[in-house]
Amino acid sequence: MKNIFSILTLALMLNISYGQNFKELANYEFKVVEDYQTEKGKVLACSNYLFNNPVNKNDLNRLVAIQYILKWMEGTPDYTFEIGEKAMSLTKGNNDLLGLYFAAMSKVVLDEKSEEKLTNDQIYNEAEAILVEYCTNANNKMNPSKKIKKIIKNRT
Repeated sequence: MKNIFSILTLALMLNISYGQNFKELANYEFKVVEDYQTEKGKVLACSNYLFNNPVNKNDLNRLVAIQYILKWMEGTPDYTFEIGEKAMSLTKGNNDLLGLYFAAMSKVVLDEKSEEKLTNDQIYNEAEAILVEYCTNANNKMNPSKKIKKIIKNRT
């Protein structure tokens, strides 16, 4: 019985991860401060979706997920996100990479279990690692920036 429950749970999780439909999030508006708290799970689901699926320019869910994450990042009172020179150098004018970088930053802060807030450098370093890992997998069809290519090359 436990095995059947485990298999059903895994199948449901895979369906949630890979069968997401974020269309209802396209018009979502964060109206009050509490909305940012209650929507954290959806933001993390959007981020996980982006990193669990290859780039597909025709995938409306990718666009909606990134837009939703950006709306949340803009207004959340719990976190401050610094988009500095390092981030711009990492993504170097590639909007797809920049969107994924934002998703990675959100994932980093939402996955953090510690009570202490992460520093901007910690957020950057962890987000960079997520983005580089994603770009390393050719199946994800993400064209890495020169900086990411250099990081990948230095790993080997």
